[in-house]
Amino acid sequence: MINSHSTDFLIRLKNGYNAGRKTITAPATKYCVNLAEIIKKHGFIADYSVSTDIPKVITLKLDYPLDFPKVTNVSLFSKPGRRFYEKSSALPWGKTKASLIIVSTSSGLMSQRQAKKQGLGGEIIAEIY
Repeated sequence: MINSHSTDFLIRLKNGYNAGRKTITAPATKYCVNLAEIIKKHGFIADYSVSTDIPKVITLKLDYPLDFPKVTNVSLFSKPGRRFYEKSSALPWGKTKASLIIVSTSSGLMSQRQAKKQGLGGEIIAEIY
């Protein structure tokens, strides 16, 4: 039984890159599809697709430019037992310039940069770098 689909999804992404896989699959929820869209938009995966079968499965196509993985680590902020909320003025910056911090706001999932630009705070989900 999976307690947190977002945590499971992000850890599968990290483990897939560390294992050198070309594709990974995970249970598809609306939240995971939104996560995949943000991750693709920021260039951490090549593409994704959602199956029409039941149960729905999301397949991510991983990208390795110059044989190096694009994701080296995932830091999880919010967990099922401890949620991590911040105002827009207190949103953290990433460890590197290429880091992606995912924030769940009242306007949906977005990157930390988008949330700061729109003046939105929310739950900090994870950092991908």
